[in-house]
Amino acid sequence: MIAYMSFEWLKLTKRWMPRIILFLMVCLTVLAFWGQGSRVGNQGDLFLPRGWLAALIYASFFAPFFWPVLGGSWAGNEYGWGTIRMILTRRPYRIQHALGALSILLVAVALALVAMLLVGSVAGFLVGVLTGNGGFTSGVLSAGFLGTLLKSFLAAWYVGAFYLILAYAAGTVFRSAAVGIGIGIGSTLAEVVLRGIFTALGGTWRDVAQHFPVVYTQDMARLVAAPQLIPGSSMASVGSDLPGIGESIVLLAIYMAILLAITLVTLRTRDVTA
Repeated sequence: MIAYMSFEWLKLTKRWMPRIILFLMVCLTVLAFWGQGSRVGNQGDLFLPRGWLAALIYASFFAPFFWPVLGGSWAGNEYGWGTIRMILTRRPYRIQHALGALSILLVAVALALVAMLLVGSVAGFLVGVLTGNGGFTSGVLSAGFLGTLLKSFLAAWYVGAFYLILAYAAGTVFRSAAVGIGIGIGSTLAEVVLRGIFTALGGTWRDVAQHFPVVYTQDMARLVAAPQLIPGSSMASVGSDLPGIGESIVLLAIYMAILLAITLVTLRTRDVTA
């Protein structure tokens, strides 16, 4: 297992795709700070140390559009290049290979979130200074705040993990990076559209719509961070009809377990030489 993870880590450090994804996330986070910083009512949630929470919330918002690219391409491209056939023809090690790859990709998500915190540090400081406020808001940083910050980091990572595993499973099942990325990103857009339609239909359809994965991922990080944000601000405002944090964690865990099972069963039973 360690050997597989070392191999995947080497690929992670050599390929450009993870770097491009991180670069785009950084750029969008900076633009988000810039845009929100121009609105007086939202500035307070961007000043440090609340800026760290804002950066994690933005990272969670971008997750459905970036992590499927990494997960889908990582699983699907191997089939196009032929390396997966060379590796997986050794049947006893297929599951170890997939788990090793997913483990490293999940580490990559965590490292990207650390980078988002660094970006939030710089952007939050600049927003505070350029708007005539302090670079750091005193009296906010406490043990309770640090606990919320850790929980927000884990929530943002959890959301990213779901979308990465979704696209990885699709890329593996269909042996295509394009399909993996398309399903990973397209499923979120489809859920948003269908949720609106099903909600309008009411009854059982509305109940079904309330259990779409996007319902559990879209505001998880914000729900966790809200107690330490400024009451009444747009970033701290969350819908009253959103599921609880505990419910979201459990339901997403079930979805990820199903996706992981599909991935491993597919790898274990398919003829990869065909």
